[in-house]
Amino acid sequence: MPLARLMKNCWKNFQMRLLVCAKKYGLRSKVPNVDTTADSVKEAERPLDMHELSTAFKVLRPLNRLILAVSGGADSLALMILCHEWLIENSLSLSLYVASVDHGLRPEAKDECALVAELAAQRGLPHATLTWRNNVSASNIQARARDARYQLLSDYAKSLGCRSIAVAHHRDDQAETFIMRLLRGSGVTGLGAMRVKQPVGDLTLVRPLLDIPKSRLLASLRARDLQWIEDPSNHSDAYMRVRMRKLLPQLAQEGGDASRLAATARRLQRADAALDGVASVFFLRHMRPEPGCALSMDPADFMSLEEEFRLRLLRMMLVHVAGPAYPPREEKLIAIDAALLAMRETKIFDKRTMGGCCFDWSDGRVWIYRELGRNPRTILMQNNDPTDWHGLYTIHRPEVDQQLEVKLRDLGADGRALLTEAGLRFPAKATMCGSIPSGLIEALPSIWWENRPQYVIDWPEVASYAGVRVEIEKKNTRSVPNRGPM
Repeated sequence: MPLARLMKNCWKNFQMRLLVCAKKYGLRSKVPNVDTTADSVKEAERPLDMHELSTAFKVLRPLNRLILAVSGGADSLALMILCHEWLIENSLSLSLYVASVDHGLRPEAKDECALVAELAAQRGLPHATLTWRNNVSASNIQARARDARYQLLSDYAKSLGCRSIAVAHHRDDQAETFIMRLLRGSGVTGLGAMRVKQPVGDLTLVRPLLDIPKSRLLASLRARDLQWIEDPSNHSDAYMRVRMRKLLPQLAQEGGDASRLAATARRLQRADAALDGVASVFFLRHMRPEPGCALSMDPADFMSLEEEFRLRLLRMMLVHVAGPAYPPREEKLIAIDAALLAMRETKIFDKRTMGGCCFDWSDGRVWIYRELGRNPRTILMQNNDPTDWHGLYTIHRPEVDQQLEVKLRDLGADGRALLTEAGLRFPAKATMCGSIPSGLIEALPSIWWENRPQYVIDWPEVASYAGVRVEIEKKNTRSVPNRGPM
């Protein structure tokens, strides 16, 4: 029999046997490139069920109080509605508070806040409208408005004794953030994008919807016949985020949909945590704590590390010394790193500033201490309310005459001069080094009344001289073992 006919007969027999097996065992052939668009659309239009809500909101279970930041847009409105339903369904004792921010940038904002207040009242949730008093003509208004929003929410949270604020960032937001940071050349930390829980000073920003697509949030609102507010700026190509949002469908056609981009961000967060763990070990072993939350280090120890770990250490230094804040761009970290490495050849290091910190050189060590800045901060201490100092300390007003005008401020060169005139010198035992940068001493928090410093943190002789006691709580920005006298 010719070979061609033999192969044809074998193929027919194989097909017949395959059909018999399929019929007998209920097998279905797996066809590649099946169009699943209809299934995807159907899934995107499905409202979130209670099981999915329980998975998303489990991060909120340990909390006693929570502020929901709600603007009236679809995302934040879904956060309020769904979180409240989940709370009722599970009979939880978590107290919810709703807050809306009126930036004063659009005339409609006042009515939008009123709408949120009405929807919150229908569910028995307390609502507050927080108003920003701003200079609309100022430059970089969007960034300033964002910073003001978080400051207003933070102040409101503290007034309620609340330590957590929930925002409505979702999976699509995460994908957009990842792309934006990729285009800006971010490293591992930046490409990890947004975290479900993010410390912001004394508070924690929580993003329970971060793994949920926006389409599911919209479907959940439609299922409840709820309307939301559309902010025109969300459709303006003037903003990079909007342009990235319009790019997502094209990336999805190449396999880079929001789900995969968000998954990549999660994997980078995992790598980021592992790298931070290694850097933390070095930080604890080699960074010496100094007065006023300052640090010092032997530059040779620092130079022995790989670049990635050196840059991470610089970030950790900034948080420890200047308090929790948005970290500087990696380019600035690289510039400081290069200056430190150059010391191997030049043996010289010129004082530099970055992220609210000074990097200085004294007694063979690199010192990192808080920068005074052009406009040193002065706070009037009233009643017995605790005062936050740059996210580093909580300082209580001393028990002195309430009629006295008590101020909390940097010691400054003028305060140091007054103490010198009184015969007080900064104690040598406060540091293991032979000398200490004058800028560090002048940046120490101090309490003033009657036009002179009466108390200086980490300078106990001043308090003894003035006969003053002050209650202070040092915040745990990063745990550093005490390797010498403070």
